[in-house]
Amino acid sequence: MTGKTHRIFGITAGLSYYFATTVHQYSPATFGAVVVGSYFGSLLPDIDQPVSDIWDSLPFGHTIGKVPGALLRHRHLSHSLLGLIVFNFLIFLILQTFPSYWGIDTTVVLTVMVISYASHLLADSFTVEGIPILYPWHRNFGIPPKPLEGIRIQTGEWFENLIIFPIINIALIVLVFGNWDNIKTILLK
Repeated sequence: MTGKTHRIFGITAGLSYYFATTVHQYSPATFGAVVVGSYFGSLLPDIDQPVSDIWDSLPFGHTIGKVPGALLRHRHLSHSLLGLIVFNFLIFLILQTFPSYWGIDTTVVLTVMVISYASHLLADSFTVEGIPILYPWHRNFGIPPKPLEGIRIQTGEWFENLIIFPIINIALIVLVFGNWDNIKTILLK
């Protein structure tokens, strides 16, 4: 899948979790961190590509992105359960540095980032290439499995752009409008 599809899918998945499981009270800092965390969590598995959208979102990203791109191969560690565990442990450590006076519920943000990261892996499992979910075992798995792998999605082609991307956008719009009163409670005192 392309970066735009991963972003919208990750944000939709992260916000869905947030709205379904949290008490809706005034907490704009947590809500902002959830949106930002969903955004970055959805792009984090592509950290191994120097041309990934995640590097476009960071200062000096085009320069910094060359380092992991030189060390990691695309769709290996970062597209596996091991990568999910490693990267989210690192995110956990980063979130622990947030001072409590910021008012951010780091447990919720971490969970949202894990969900967004997993949404990336799920989306890529539907592509022709599949993902090495059991890395370091170098076998790619995909949905649907063999012998139906011929109906998987080609990244960046018409089915992703004309069917999947619009459907996920509509789902996000429905999610936002369906939770509009909750959003007002979260953002406005």
